[in-house]
Amino acid sequence: MCDSNEVENGYDEDSWEKLKNKVDQESGDESERLDKLTLIVLQGFVNRFLTEPTGIPIEKKGIKRCPQGENQDYLIHKQKKHKACHQQQQEKKKKKRANPSPKEGQDEIMRKFAELGVEPPPDMPEAFKICIQDMGGTEIKLVIQKFIRVTDLDPQQNRMSMPLKQVRCEFLNEVEKEKLSRRQAIQVVFVEPRVVVSELNLNKWDVGKTSSSYVLNGPWHKNVVKNNEDSLKPTAVVQIWSFRVGTDSKLGIALVKVRDGEQA
Repeated sequence: MCDSNEVENGYDEDSWEKLKNKVDQESGDESERLDKLTLIVLQGFVNRFLTEPTGIPIEKKGIKRCPQGENQDYLIHKQKKHKACHQQQQEKKKKKRANPSPKEGQDEIMRKFAELGVEPPPDMPEAFKICIQDMGGTEIKLVIQKFIRVTDLDPQQNRMSMPLKQVRCEFLNEVEKEKLSRRQAIQVVFVEPRVVVSELNLNKWDVGKTSSSYVLNGPWHKNVVKNNEDSLKPTAVVQIWSFRVGTDSKLGIALVKVRDGEQA
């Protein structure tokens, strides 16, 4: 009987006629001849497909096989792609660590305060309470507990910042909020760390599009920093408290040192 090699090796019209004649000679039944002829053609096609390059990549269990010399180029491409993807993931992690979300930043600050033993925050010292009471002050609230930064003591900056993401309570009324939103300063009664009463300005500054801070400025460096050098040092922990005084409920601010900072 004719096998599938003739089909596998290719054929023209003459070879097809020869193949058909051989099948006709081996079987007299037309249906049987047709079945045999179909089987030979299919076997030849399958053998040819399995033994010759088809140009079609074959995937099996995550491994992509390409004909002839394409395997090496493909693997190199996959390795480069994997390496680039890994590098992108590492870059994203670095950016996340360098720019933590407000919640992550707040959690980190709380953790540091806990390590220093100032979280939960201590209550306002008695001397400040008496000073505020003597002025008729009420509605005392802890606004923020923070580290003093070098920029808070810089005469060129001339301000102390209070990042909004660290503010613990709402201490402004609607009129004050509106005034600050129009970039107008609010004059406040100010109690310095040495429990001396003076006056400062409160402003709101936007840092970029995603961050804002309240700032105490005006004669900040000239009066407050110069007169409280023993208390205001880099990394010192301080609290800012708000209160209200007078019949018009004027805003007051008290700055309390909680923990010493770096020594010169």
